[in-house]
Amino acid sequence: MLSGSFRTLLWLVFYLPGIAIAQNLVRNGSFETFRDCPHHDNQLEEAIPWYNPNKATPDFYHHCFDFGQLILPPHSGNGVAHLFFDVDWAEYLGIELTEPLTANQCYYFEMYIATNTPGKVIPETVGAYVSSQPISGTTTGLLKARPQVLDHIPRNSMGNLQWQRVSGIINAEGGERYLTIGSFVTLPGFLGYYYLFVDDVSLVQVKLDLGQDSTLCSRKDTYQLDATTPGAIDYRWQDGSTKPTFLVTKPGKYAVTAVTACRILKDSITIKYALDFDLGNDTTLCNAQTLNLKVPYDSASTYRWQDGTTQTTYTVKQEGAYSIRVTQAQCVATDTIQVRFIRPPTLDLGPDTELCGAQVFTIKPTVTEGTFSWIDGFASTNRTVSSSGVYWGRVKNDCATVTDSIEIDYGACDCLLYAPNSFSPNGDGQNDVFLAYGCGDITITSLAIYNRWGEVIFKTNKAPFQWDGYYHGEICELGVYAWKIIYELKHGQKVKYLQEHGPLSLIR
Repeated sequence: MLSGSFRTLLWLVFYLPGIAIAQNLVRNGSFETFRDCPHHDNQLEEAIPWYNPNKATPDFYHHCFDFGQLILPPHSGNGVAHLFFDVDWAEYLGIELTEPLTANQCYYFEMYIATNTPGKVIPETVGAYVSSQPISGTTTGLLKARPQVLDHIPRNSMGNLQWQRVSGIINAEGGERYLTIGSFVTLPGFLGYYYLFVDDVSLVQVKLDLGQDSTLCSRKDTYQLDATTPGAIDYRWQDGSTKPTFLVTKPGKYAVTAVTACRILKDSITIKYALDFDLGNDTTLCNAQTLNLKVPYDSASTYRWQDGTTQTTYTVKQEGAYSIRVTQAQCVATDTIQVRFIRPPTLDLGPDTELCGAQVFTIKPTVTEGTFSWIDGFASTNRTVSSSGVYWGRVKNDCATVTDSIEIDYGACDCLLYAPNSFSPNGDGQNDVFLAYGCGDITITSLAIYNRWGEVIFKTNKAPFQWDGYYHGEICELGVYAWKIIYELKHGQKVKYLQEHGPLSLIR
């Protein structure tokens, strides 16, 4: 178990609940150390160096001996102070600060209070008063003082045996070295008495200090800046972030502004790196390429690559992981880069192809070392075509992009328009409709049927271009009719607009 004096040292230097890591001017502010373990009420004097300023009897309780008075866990640690307020009865805590306050400086005060009768506590009466001389009273009544800090806890927000923070800013006139805690405004009326537990009392100077400029070893090292300032209500770093801490991951100058109730504080710090280098991101190279790796030369440093060589440059000619270790005094920095070699992609859409009539053709790309896509956005890899044209594809990888094309030509035979010269719409399932169609380069746009007197008895501009032999819902008479077809003929990049007509016999 830590001795009382050593626990006090840890408290003063390293930890202060709720506020900055700074020098607490209140010794034993958490009531952890004692001269003798308190075994009954009215023993504040055991919590050295606290003292009783008047004739009342403040208490000190500690888990070193539990006789039932610690009815709630301390805010921290094992000890608390205990005050009682009644008609003409006011208990106080007094202590001499570790050093006098400096004129025109501001200080942040904080303590935690709790009660088991929150409905009786009189708000804005309990607080803290600092003075150049100790204040005292010869009775149990109120001490005459104007406290610099008062609690502003609404009565309806206080819970039963729940710790509440009381805090505020003290603007020092200079020379204040005594702190008194208690009620300075009024005392309860008849049967209005109440108790207060007090813990974690602190008084620290409001200041901002990021520390001295620092030098780290390498880019892998980080540095946590802490701008936590007592009583600060806002923080602003050079990048606009608003947390009290900032993690340094690269060299540079870092600045912060802290806003408190008494002043605006600013500080900055420069962080350097003794070994500031980077081999770069992992890299992909094409076959036959090389990569030159380099780190800055310093006569005070030693270098060692993954293969044991000691120069500051290294030429990469094959795939693998490449690393360097640089040592300078007590600093060691390492970095690694992964290099991948890939072959260029290839693509073959096949030879140009000539087709005839209604033939179709499926293009099946041959691809290596990459991802294939059609330049016109066609989704599938394999592509079935039925018209003339030039079709382009490409293959990409991290090394390069290659393209290829294939030309489909329906000029291998005469591109014909097919239209029968007779049909028999008798419902036997054979030759029941007149149907016109063409080869892959022909696109029919309209079909019209005429009777012997030249009247149009059927017309359509939409596929399928066929006639079932009916007019106004009635089967047409046997005889000879005429058809007219308008169509587009595509050949290469050219399109012709043509029409054909011919006789049609309707038979049974």
